[in-house]
Amino acid sequence: MAFGHSGVSRRAVIAGLAAASLAGILPASAQQARPVPDSVTTIDIPNVGPMQVLTYKAQFVSADPATRRVVLQGAWGKRWSVLVPPMMGDVMSLANSRSLVIRVLPGTATYLGKATQGRPGEVFAEVALNAGLPGWPQDFGFREVTITTILANLDRTAGTLTFEGADGFVRTVKAEPKVLADLQGVELGDLCQIKYYEGITINTVN
Repeated sequence: MAFGHSGVSRRAVIAGLAAASLAGILPASAQQARPVPDSVTTIDIPNVGPMQVLTYKAQFVSADPATRRVVLQGAWGKRWSVLVPPMMGDVMSLANSRSLVIRVLPGTATYLGKATQGRPGEVFAEVALNAGLPGWPQDFGFREVTITTILANLDRTAGTLTFEGADGFVRTVKAEPKVLADLQGVELGDLCQIKYYEGITINTVN
């Protein structure tokens, strides 16, 4: 996230973003243009509760095998990217598909604390969970991400945290009860570290 030298403090800018996120609207300059899901379904995960699965239809544009980042193009013509988990094999094989169906399962935040180093959007650690998560869908590839970011919103009623990921997408994920019970002094607009799970699966249409 870029901040200009306009005399406005970082906290003031983020406070504005947090307020906007409550209405589901964030400035285009603050995030990568997030596609609108073609469909949204709800599944129930043991010990977690209902979770939404976001389904997108897109075409392959390009891929970086080293980072496993795949650039996609939706029916609306705009491009976006996803990180493909190792369990899905060679990312270049997706280029042979006529179209792709991507399902994203926003995961659960397992840790929230004040950041002592790093800058917004910096990934501190990322681990592919090749064995999956107990009770979660088996056809998804999961990763555990620890990111330095700015807390944009916290909804105790819904039990969720909202923040911007390293990919520029502002995401809202459920937070484990222990996270909401002890915020460790983190307030909206603070630079913090968040650890969370995220799942994705990609099906090809030939």
